[in-house]
Amino acid sequence: MPYSVPQILGGFIAPAVLLALIAGVAWKLSTDARCVFGPLIAAAFCIGYAVVEPPVGWPPMGNVLFLPFYSAIVAGVLTLADSVLKPPLWLRVLILAVLWRIVVRLMLFRQIPNALSASSAEMWIDLSTLVTATWFVLFDGLADRDAGITTPLLLTAMCGASAIFLALGWHIQSSGTLAGVLTLISMAGVVLGAISPGVSFSRGFAQMIVVILQLLLVHGYFYTDDNLTNTQQLLAALLMAAPLLATIGDIPRLRARRSILRLTIRLGPAILLLAVISAVTVRDFLRAEQTAGAAQDD
Repeated sequence: MPYSVPQILGGFIAPAVLLALIAGVAWKLSTDARCVFGPLIAAAFCIGYAVVEPPVGWPPMGNVLFLPFYSAIVAGVLTLADSVLKPPLWLRVLILAVLWRIVVRLMLFRQIPNALSASSAEMWIDLSTLVTATWFVLFDGLADRDAGITTPLLLTAMCGASAIFLALGWHIQSSGTLAGVLTLISMAGVVLGAISPGVSFSRGFAQMIVVILQLLLVHGYFYTDDNLTNTQQLLAALLMAAPLLATIGDIPRLRARRSILRLTIRLGPAILLLAVISAVTVRDFLRAEQTAGAAQDD
């Protein structure tokens, strides 16, 4: 779906720029301004959604794609409370798991019993909860250990690869477009981290991006009209596992290395895998388009 220049400026660029400007000012005025990230990312995502997608309605179950919009608002409020109250990790993960299961169950409601049995839906809810909780702990821990551009750069790569995968691999443009909005928001974090290396992206930035992106991937997987091939299933599994490669940077012998070398070792394998996933997805998309074009000519 082509977008007009006002949509590109208002839905992709403006929210990211505003987030970077407001967060940058907040971090200049305070030594710990993580509390701004939850509300800012929720606002930026909702602005992008309002510009590039049809008007959102109520109730959320009116359209399953409304769920990421309303979930972003709820997550923004909870993230604000998290950054202020600083509860222990086990409680944060417990709250995430409970709320995540509710949202995913609502998202899959229309698929039961036609496309999914109740037992299969529960299995997928369990699996998505495990993956989301793992991403949550991994990215938040990474942001806590490594300030600067490390976490937003990996999130930018994750969101960008997901946008390509959703739009070109699974042919679900809505989720792919919104993942593109998240990519620009994550890029704003990269700029912010490069300008102000002391900015922390834990308890705020990382968890917001992770939760929204996972919802978009769940929506894309279950609501694509395609019959996913074995290759696409494998690529999806590799996409889910890609962030785990960033833990290579936690090897004790690497902690004393120079920051640029440690950054390369930490993010290099994950970003390389994401690049391969994206390249294979684009290649398969172009081949399918060529095949369809040749069939029409015949």
